[in-house]
Amino acid sequence: MPYAIVLLFDEKSSDSIYRVFKRFNEKKISHKGLIHELKIRPHITFTIYENIDVEIVKERLNQFCKNHNKFKIQISSIGYFPSEESVLFLNPKANNELLKIQQEVFELFEGFETEYTPKTWVPHCTLCMYIQEKKIAKAIDIVKEEIVITKENPFYIMGDSISIIEFEVFKFAEFLYDFKLKE
Repeated sequence: MPYAIVLLFDEKSSDSIYRVFKRFNEKKISHKGLIHELKIRPHITFTIYENIDVEIVKERLNQFCKNHNKFKIQISSIGYFPSEESVLFLNPKANNELLKIQQEVFELFEGFETEYTPKTWVPHCTLCMYIQEKKIAKAIDIVKEEIVITKENPFYIMGDSISIIEFEVFKFAEFLYDFKLKE
């Protein structure tokens, strides 16, 4: 069963993204790629592992979070991966803090095999997957209405905690442990 280590956001940041999820659902933007249907909280995935020792990860992440502060991330744009999954996402401006934390999380679990190394990692907050091509423009309009991203009024999210999630793609996701970052 795969596991993900993810950065979760504070309530205010998450609420803005939940509004997008709700509107996507109302407008039937995707037939199976609505993140909220799996009860997945808005997040940025640091890494995914096919197999881990959950107890080791739990101990290390708990200690890690005690030594790292919450941090602000600017969302710079709306992005789209035009792949089979057709993923629409929020694109964070990759600041030093975000890159450093992902690198350190990767190093913390170097013995476990992962597909997201610091060299291949593309930071993003997935909003929806499997969007029909004819609905992409509508989905982007919804995001722009709910989350205003401009130079004059940037949108920020606050990295609040790091979690371990066990999941099976589009079948279930369970948050096993959530560790708060320091104030």
